[in-house]
Amino acid sequence: MRRFCDFLLLLLLASPAVAQQEYPRAELFGGYSYLHIDTQGVTGSTLDALCNNAFGAGTCPPGSFQVHTNFSGWNGAAQANLNRWAGLVADFSGHYGTPVTISAQAQTILTNNGITGIPPKATSYSYLFGPVVSSRRGRLTLFGHALFGANDLSATLKSASVKGFAIPGLTASDTAFAAAFGGGADSRIAKNLAFRVQADYLLTTHDFSGGVQGVATHQNNVRASVGIVYNFGTKSTNAEPRQSAPRAPTAGMKLPSLGITVALGANPGAEITDEAPNGVAALAGLHVGDVINAVDGKPVRTPMELAAELANHAAGDKIKLGFLVHGQWQTETVLLLGNH
Repeated sequence: MRRFCDFLLLLLLASPAVAQQEYPRAELFGGYSYLHIDTQGVTGSTLDALCNNAFGAGTCPPGSFQVHTNFSGWNGAAQANLNRWAGLVADFSGHYGTPVTISAQAQTILTNNGITGIPPKATSYSYLFGPVVSSRRGRLTLFGHALFGANDLSATLKSASVKGFAIPGLTASDTAFAAAFGGGADSRIAKNLAFRVQADYLLTTHDFSGGVQGVATHQNNVRASVGIVYNFGTKSTNAEPRQSAPRAPTAGMKLPSLGITVALGANPGAEITDEAPNGVAALAGLHVGDVINAVDGKPVRTPMELAAELANHAAGDKIKLGFLVHGQWQTETVLLLGNH
């Protein structure tokens, strides 16, 4: 918990120094989710022992029961951003699995004793809400959250029977307090789309002890999710001082084929100082402050070298530009040149 709070504080302090000109007012996330459940020490061996105690020693040899801790499912979230670094999120997830499987031999033993229709299927649903802090760095957004709410855990037996008495659709469920502490990263793949990877420590407080000493009354689970984020409602904010500082008209070189003006900056290459809103570079995802340093894999160290490389291509040619996002992270994009 201490490390998580330190992580949130680090993001909070770092955000103003890397503030962008824009941030989404809202974000929607959806994707695949994996849940590693805490079985509180229950293993296949302990279930084998219970079976032998119930039906006689040697009835259930080792391996009769297998406990499975891996559940698969989905994760979705809706986030409202109050500013470029703070927001509120509503997070929902559902996970499904078979916590216990039975060997063919054990299944035969249970059937001979009049028990059929097991093992049960299990589901876990979480409904969580809380604050999120983000550090937005060009195409990469790092975030951390602390979420609180409830978890609903249920197990269902379908068409089970005991000694010939049918027990159709038997479901046992329990709802308890839950909290998730974690975070992740979004990598922008299009104007309004990003790919997300996140992981959480998921605490649930289901009490299955029945008052028995030594049995935990909470579960320490791990949840990991991947998927797509859709951003909308872009909001403008103050630009970085370097970007917003006025420049003399003679300080830059216009490149009409990309719809930008470039100048020599602190990094080798051609730093974008201005761009047309619907220009080739803007539509390809480049922004003021990015530094173009390669054309089709060939390094360019100055605006003049960039202009010379572009002059070797005609309008409509496909080229690959390498550039530093805000002078910090190297990436590349492919675009079609406009008219010179």
